Amino acid sequence: MADDLGERTEDATPKRRREAREEGNIARSNDAANAIILLGAILVLASTMRPFLGSLASLLEKALSGDHIGSGLRVEEVPTLVVPMASEAILAALPIIVGATAIAILAHLWQVGFLISSKALEPKFERLDPTKGFGRIFGAQGAIKTAMDILKVIIVGWIAWSLTAGVLPQIAALPELGVLRGFEEIGSIGLNLAVQAGAALLVLGIADYAVQRFKHERDLRMTKQQVKEEFKESDGNPEVKRRRMQIARQLAMQRLQTSVPKADVIVTNPEHISVAIQYDPDTMGAPRIVAMGADNLAMRIRQIATKHGIPIVERKPLARALYATAKVGQEIPADHYKAVAEILAYVYRLKGKAVA
Repeated sequence: MADDLGERTEDATPKRRREAREEGNIARSNDAANAIILLGAILVLASTMRPFLGSLASLLEKALSGDHIGSGLRVEEVPTLVVPMASEAILAALPIIVGATAIAILAHLWQVGFLISSKALEPKFERLDPTKGFGRIFGAQGAIKTAMDILKVIIVGWIAWSLTAGVLPQIAALPELGVLRGFEEIGSIGLNLAVQAGAALLVLGIADYAVQRFKHERDLRMTKQQVKEEFKESDGNPEVKRRRMQIARQLAMQRLQTSVPKADVIVTNPEHISVAIQYDPDTMGAPRIVAMGADNLAMRIRQIATKHGIPIVERKPLARALYATAKVGQEIPADHYKAVAEILAYVYRLKGKAVA
């Protein structure tokens, strides 16, 4: 019934997922990315702020010392004084810049991966449709977004209030502390508040990403008819067929490298068909075909056999019959026992003469 109604009940095929990704249609959450960037930036600042402030203090000390303080800074002294100080300031800020940039990149790579898509930048005039715009703002998606924003404000406000209520004695004691000690205390309180708020926003962001992922998977679903049509299209694609045949030939060639050297004799057509036969009276009840092929594969079987010194015997009717009725890995049909036994006996006599 679902198929008749055209309901999308089937998971998206790899082709549909690939096309959606090329168009920039992927599951992502800006809330999750922003929360990761915020929390990561806070942690980077917390770990680099002390050495950064130390570097700034050193620069300030250098700037306020020297002969130019009383006599003024001459034009020719600008490069020798300002350039080193600017370079030192940039180096001091570099860990913060690099760390924040790396976190921002990773926050998006975590969701999207490496993706360059020009289709996402192409203008789509349906986006200018005011009815769809109102639908996005006042529809279910807009309501969910508004609810999430309100929830974030409530959570951050609750965290700020709870933390502030817990440190009121410390805040009241700030005037009794020195300037540096007071700033350290304020920084510690602010860092604690920022980390807790960032962690809460991260939890909400991950939840939003899960919702976006679910919606994305639902939107990519296909009807059974779409899956059938896509399968027919891909199956009839000449490029796909050519690729499959190429892979099949490569696998067949690899198997020949290991199976043909085990053979006792190669029966040929002689040019179009080659059949590799192995017989071990201790482990086999009848001779077995270990490799078989036509045209290029037949030629390759003969080349490998020649390389390993395996006898090649021309028997046109037998080669055609085995190729038509037998399968690789199975014993030869009983109808051909006598013909194959004669060939094996001939090969054993050859080997006996060679040994002698």
